[in-house]
Amino acid sequence: MMSSWRGIEEFLAVVDQGSFTAAGDRLGLSKSYISKTVHELEERLGVQLLVRTTRRLSLTGAGESFHRECAQLQQRLSEVEKQVGLYSTHPVGRLRIGLSDIFGSDYMSGLLAEFSAEHPGIMIEPIAYLNENEIVQESFDIVIRYGALPNSNLRARTFGYLSYCLCATPAYIAAHGWPTVPEDLLGHDCLTDRSGAIHFNGDICIRVQPKWASNSGIALRSAARKGLGIASLPVMVVRKDLAEGRMVALEEEWSYYDRECWVVYSPGIMSVATRAFIDYLVRKTGRTKVRPAMAASLVARY
Repeated sequence: MMSSWRGIEEFLAVVDQGSFTAAGDRLGLSKSYISKTVHELEERLGVQLLVRTTRRLSLTGAGESFHRECAQLQQRLSEVEKQVGLYSTHPVGRLRIGLSDIFGSDYMSGLLAEFSAEHPGIMIEPIAYLNENEIVQESFDIVIRYGALPNSNLRARTFGYLSYCLCATPAYIAAHGWPTVPEDLLGHDCLTDRSGAIHFNGDICIRVQPKWASNSGIALRSAARKGLGIASLPVMVVRKDLAEGRMVALEEEWSYYDRECWVVYSPGIMSVATRAFIDYLVRKTGRTKVRPAMAASLVARY
C-alpha cells in the first residue's frame, strides 16, 4: 500500500523552494524523482496541484488549499516529534506503576509521592495488586515485584529488600513470651496470610493454624495492633508502630525474612522518566536489609 504521505513532503519542498531542482537539492533527491513523485501525488488525488511552465511554477486553487493544510500538518508533526523527543532527554510523561498491596500501599506510596515532588513533569499512576501472578506486565511501565522473578526474560533491576520481622504488642509478649526457634510459633497465636505459612531466611517455612488470616498486610497489621498474636510483617509496614512502642519486634537474626525487591520494566527503549525512577529507588533504599532497630530513623525519613 502506498503511503498517504508519499509525495507530500516533495510537493511542499517544491512550493517552498520554487522549483523541482531546488527541492531536490534540499531533500537530497534528484529532480526527476521529485517531479515523478509529485505527479504521482496529483494522480492519486485526482487534481492538478501545480501549473508548470518553462519559466515558473504556480499553484492551482486546489494546490493552494492542499499546500496550506499540509504545511499545517507538517508543522504539527514537527511539534509532536519534539514533544515525544523529550521522553528521551527529560523526565516527563506518565509512569503507570504496579505496586503490591502489602508493601506498596504504605511505604512505596510514600516514595512515589516524594519522587513526584522532585519530578513535577512526570504523572505517576500507581495501581495496587494483591497477587503477582495476576499482573500483566505489558499493562504497566514498571511493576514492583518481590522474591524470585517468575520469568527470566523480564528486564529487571534489584533495588532493595522487603524485610519481614516477627512482631506483636508488648502486652502479648509479656503474656506469652517470644519464640526462640521457628518451630515455637506452633504454640503461639499467629496472624498470617491465607496459606498459614511463615517464612524465614534459609528457605525455612513453618506452617501454622492461624488465629487470624488475611491476604492484606495492612489488615494483618491491624490485627497485630489489637494484640491478637504474632505476625511476620515487613518492617516498613510496622515502622511507626515499632518507633512509637505500640508494637515490638523480635531482633534475632533467625527471625527475619528478606525478599529481594525488583523494579521490572517494559522491553524496548527506556524512557528518561523510567530511568529516573529506577535510579531514585536504588538511591533511596541503598539496597540494604531493613531491621527493626532502624524503625525510628525510617519514620523520620518517610
